[in-house]
Amino acid sequence: MPSTNISHPPSEDDSIRPNKRRRLSRPSNTLRTPTTSSTASDDESSASEIGSPSRVQGDEVEAASTLIPDLTDRVLVINIDWITKSILAEKLLPVEPFIVYTARPIKKPKTQTTPKPARTPITYVKANPDTSSTSGIPKEQYNGILSRAQADAVGVPESTHRRRLGDRSSLHVKTSAPPRLHRTTTSEFEAESDISIPEPPSWVKSHEVYACRRSTFANPPNAAFIAELQKIRKARILTLDEIGERAYATSISSISAYPYYISHPAEILQLPGCDTRIASLWADWRATGDTDDERYIPAARELDNNEDLKILKQFYDIWGVGAETARKFYFTRGWKEMDDVIEFGWNELNRVQQIGLKYYDEFLIGIPRSEVETINQIVLDHARKCRNIPRSAYNTTSDFVSVIVGGYRRGKDKSGDVDLILSHSDENMTHELVLDVVSALEQSGWITHTLTLNTTTSNRGQQTLPYRSAGGGHGFDSLDKGLVVWQDPNFLNPSTGSPTTTNDAAASGIKNPNIHRRVDIIISPWRTVGCAVLGWSGATTFERDIRRWAKKEKQWKFDSSGIRDRATGQTVDLEGPGKTWEEREKLVMEGLGIGWRPPGERWTG
Repeated sequence: MPSTNISHPPSEDDSIRPNKRRRLSRPSNTLRTPTTSSTASDDESSASEIGSPSRVQGDEVEAASTLIPDLTDRVLVINIDWITKSILAEKLLPVEPFIVYTARPIKKPKTQTTPKPARTPITYVKANPDTSSTSGIPKEQYNGILSRAQADAVGVPESTHRRRLGDRSSLHVKTSAPPRLHRTTTSEFEAESDISIPEPPSWVKSHEVYACRRSTFANPPNAAFIAELQKIRKARILTLDEIGERAYATSISSISAYPYYISHPAEILQLPGCDTRIASLWADWRATGDTDDERYIPAARELDNNEDLKILKQFYDIWGVGAETARKFYFTRGWKEMDDVIEFGWNELNRVQQIGLKYYDEFLIGIPRSEVETINQIVLDHARKCRNIPRSAYNTTSDFVSVIVGGYRRGKDKSGDVDLILSHSDENMTHELVLDVVSALEQSGWITHTLTLNTTTSNRGQQTLPYRSAGGGHGFDSLDKGLVVWQDPNFLNPSTGSPTTTNDAAASGIKNPNIHRRVDIIISPWRTVGCAVLGWSGATTFERDIRRWAKKEKQWKFDSSGIRDRATGQTVDLEGPGKTWEEREKLVMEGLGIGWRPPGERWTG
C-alpha cells in the first residue's frame, strides 16, 4: 500500500478554506452527531431514518463537523490528550484544539513506479549444503524456497526517476542492473582468511585520523584504486555534497598513506576513515579485472558516463568557476558548451572567469618544473630591483627569499599553476612589495593580465590575521598576493626567424605563440614565513587537517598568516628562533604537535 506523503504541509488557506466550502455545499444527510445513550434499536431506527433532513438540525451539523473532521484531502496528527480528555468527559471532544500537524496527501506521479525490492546478494555459497543450516528443512520446502529465490532474481524492473544531479524538470529512464553475485565457497573463504595481512603501521594501530600526522608519499601502491575513488569524490564536489566529498577525501588520504598493496578488505577496514562502504567499493573494483589497469569501480564508471557530470566538469575546469557556478550555467541557464557561455553569458562573467574561458585550453597544459623555476627566478630578480638589493647581497640574509610552493614543492613533474612566496628578514622590504613587483613585471611584458591584487596584510601592518576577522575563511588568501596571467614575451619571429618580443611584434601584427600560465605571487612577512610556507605546501586534505588539529587539539587558529589562540586572540609564535625559512617551517610543525614531515610526504590527495 503506497504511503501517504506528508512532507509538504499546506498553508493555512490550503488546509481550511476548501473544507469550509465543502461543508457549506455538502447535504446534511451525510452527517450525524454521535451520542453515548443510543440503544441498539435506536441505532437501527436511526439508520433507517438517516436520509431525512429533518433528523439533523443546523447546530448538529456544525457539531458533527467539529467532532468528525473531513479527511478526504488532508491528514491530521492529533495530540493524545484528546483521547484522555474525551474519556474523562465521557464524550467526544472537538478535535480542532488538539491538532498538532496538518498535511495534504499528494498522489504519486503516474510516470513513477515503485520498483520491487532488490534481493539480498548472496556473499558466500557453502561448498557442502548438507552441512549447512538448511539440513533441518524438508527437501520439498527447501526446493520451493530455491525456486522462489530464482524467480525473484530475474532482475530489477526499469524505474523512471528524476535526475539526481540537479533539479531538472525532465525525466529519464535508468535501468538498474541486478547486484553482482560474488560466489565464494567455504573452502575459498577459509583460504582468504589465511592470507597474511602485513603488520599495520603505527598510525593505523593508534587509529590516527589526522592526515597531517602521518607520512603520505607520491605514487602509492594503491594508486589505481585511489584514482577511481577520486572520480566519485569529484562527483560529490559537482553535486555540492560537501559532507560526501570530505568523507571520500578522508578515505583517500588514509589509503594513500597505507604503504602496502591491499589484497584483502580487512586491510581497508582497519584504516582510519575507511568503512564497509570503501571496502565494498574495493571488492567491486577487484572483481572487474585481473590487473590494476583493467579494474574499475562500476559506480565510478557510471559517473564517468553521466552526461550531466560531463558538462558540469567542463565548466568546473574554467579558472574562476566553482561547482555552484558550473551548476548555474547548466541547470539554470541551460548552457551545455563553452560557446553557449561566450554567446549568451559573456557579460555576466567576472574578469577572472572571462580570462579563464579565454585561455581555457592553455591553462589545462601542465607546467614543467624547469619552467616553474624560470618563472620563480624572474620574479625574484624583479623583487630585488624594486628594493634595490645589490648583487653583492644576493643569497645573504639581506636578500629576498623566493620559495616555490604548491605541487612543485611536493615533487610534481608538472604543475597546474605556479605558487611562489617572497619574504625578507626586514619587514619594511615586504610592505606593499606585491604592488611594485607586479607593476614591474607588467612593464617588462611578463604579465599580460592582473586579475587579483591584494594588500590585506600590508593594510593591517603585516600582522597575523585576527581570530575574529570577518574575512577569515581558510586564511591563506589573507596574505598580500597577486593573481596574474604570465606569458614569456620572448619568441622567434616566424617570418625572419630572429628573436623578438611581444611589444615589437605587435606593430607588425605577429602574435606571441607562447603559452599563457597562471602565477600566484604571495608576499609573507618574515615573522610568519614558516606558517606561510607550510600553509601552501601540502595537499588539500593535509592542509585541512592541520587546521582541524590546531582547532580541536590546541584550541588555536592556524592559517598561512600565523597562529592565534582561540581563547585569548593572542598571537602564538612558534618559529621565532628559526634563522632560515626551512627552520621556521619545521619549528611550526613541531610546535603544532604534528611532527616534521618533508613536502614529499604530504601527498594526501
